[in-house]
Amino acid sequence: MSKKSVKLSVLAAIFISLVYLATDRVWPAIKYHAFPRPRPALLHELQHPSPTQNNLTVNLVVASTAEDDISWTDKLYSRIPNLTVLRYVSDSQTSGLHPPVAKGREALMYFTYLHDFYDHLPDISIFVHAEETPWHLEGTLLQNTSFALSQLDLMRVVVERRGYFNLRVTWRAACPAWIDTRKTFENWEKQEEPYMPQAWAANFDDPVPDILAGPCCSQFVVSRTAIQRRPREQYERSMKWLVETSWSDQIVGRVWEHMWPWLFKSEAKDCAPERESLCRMYSVCFEDDRQLEAYKELWEERERLKEKVSFLRASWAPRTATEARKKMDEVGDEIERQLSRAWEDGRASKAEAGSLR
Repeated sequence: MSKKSVKLSVLAAIFISLVYLATDRVWPAIKYHAFPRPRPALLHELQHPSPTQNNLTVNLVVASTAEDDISWTDKLYSRIPNLTVLRYVSDSQTSGLHPPVAKGREALMYFTYLHDFYDHLPDISIFVHAEETPWHLEGTLLQNTSFALSQLDLMRVVVERRGYFNLRVTWRAACPAWIDTRKTFENWEKQEEPYMPQAWAANFDDPVPDILAGPCCSQFVVSRTAIQRRPREQYERSMKWLVETSWSDQIVGRVWEHMWPWLFKSEAKDCAPERESLCRMYSVCFEDDRQLEAYKELWEERERLKEKVSFLRASWAPRTATEARKKMDEVGDEIERQLSRAWEDGRASKAEAGSLR
């Protein structure tokens, strides 16, 4: 065989191999990711403006950086009547709303709002991060802030005794005891523990509780009454401390995660049962704890399956990815079925019990 023939044979083999890879591996991966299976628009089916909230005024305080995209908040105007979105930008002093300095993570932005708007507060203030799908919102809320806020019963925040509600309801190991303020720099278990006594003393005159507990992660809703339960000087004091402290942003953010319940309702533990909070505040009502745990297991299984259908994994192992896609679709269908049932049960329960108003 001539050299020319050998060269042509090699080129032909390479071409055939590339065609095989493209059709058997790459194209299926592209097709799946570019044209996913249509699914019911569960997010939009469940969201609805509640007629019981029509008379409430609401400020959505968004802690952001200049590069964050918060366009997702636009959809909330049709779902939360009388809503005003206030975007604070930590790293832009030319922004309309910004903290005094670029530090303190969301805490300094929140306190800037609490101080500046103290005399002009709406009925309800909601404090969130800029991301629509943060990890710290649960699968029972579709891990989606706009969904959670659309489902949230704001009137309950107003009528309940303390007027404060953490948007995250899952606490798992965080209750009944999470932060031990007696820990020192020699024996701490959570990084922020040894900082808590000093942070507490800098922000409050109250004795430091031994134990702090509750869900993370500095996203919550609070009534005007709860905010004004503290004098404006309290918020000015915390602003000043955040500006002047030499602690890292990470530590500052972590210590404040555990102090919001005390600030607004003078409670060191915020440990309402998860299923009860979901039903009471979001109208997502699972029949019992077993049903809730089964749903959460499905959500976690879907998250694990997502890794197996990534573009690179699908290109390298198409058969495995195909099986994972099929399983993920089945799990997704069951998630939608169970969440829809929990939502319908919540609507029925609320209708049966009648209005709180």
